Amino acid sequence: MTDHGPEHRPPDAPPPPPTPPDLAPPPGYTAYSQNLSSSVDLRRVKGVATAIVILLAIFAVGSVIAAVGTPRVVDSAKDFIDGTISEDDFTSDVGVYGLMSALSGASQLAIAVLSVIWLFRMVKNHRTIGRQTTWGPGWAIGGWFLPPYLYIIPTLVLRETWKAADPDVPAGDDRWRQGKDNAVLWVWFLVYSVGMTVLAIAGATQQFRAFGGDTRDIADGYADAQTVMIAANVVGIISAGLWALVVRQWTDRHIRLTGEARA
Repeated sequence: MTDHGPEHRPPDAPPPPPTPPDLAPPPGYTAYSQNLSSSVDLRRVKGVATAIVILLAIFAVGSVIAAVGTPRVVDSAKDFIDGTISEDDFTSDVGVYGLMSALSGASQLAIAVLSVIWLFRMVKNHRTIGRQTTWGPGWAIGGWFLPPYLYIIPTLVLRETWKAADPDVPAGDDRWRQGKDNAVLWVWFLVYSVGMTVLAIAGATQQFRAFGGDTRDIADGYADAQTVMIAANVVGIISAGLWALVVRQWTDRHIRLTGEARA
């Protein structure tokens, strides 16, 4: 009879080789198809990003209204200077324009606060999953104040954050540093940081005169600042659109990395 029991390896067969300790995954392989948000303590960013985009839309609408209303308040200032309208009429026109500017300013302040929170959470998440970033979470907050207007540090933080959010590079793998920049960030930086700084310098004299003197000084300030005022509103509208793109694209990429949408 033939023995059909289990076969055994011949005694002289060598054992299989051990797995190399430095074995690396092939390029493009994602080692963490699981949901990182369910395995480590990560901060959510989608809700904050949505709020930022909504506020940006409100700011853009206010800026459009302000841009449309600028010629009227400038004409009113010139008429007051020429003596064709009363001080009360001019003050009334300025008050309506100032109200719209105040509403846009309030939304802009809220956008700034939420943007700091949003960026901080993304950088914090990257550190939590093992990304060895150059810019830490503290820079995601303090960088917005150093220096003012020219947001150089936040731009560099955002540049690194885009790369660190590469969903095709596993946690603990430094190949994310080799990723490409997102050109939208640099367009936003030029339009908002550089553009607004130039306009702020150009309109500094008019703004000082408009808000630091009597009614005649205010009228002179508005009469001389029409070009700067309209340009600032236009740059603000374009910047709002570009920042919305940055927030949406960075958030979508970050969520693909962390799996927040599946949490």
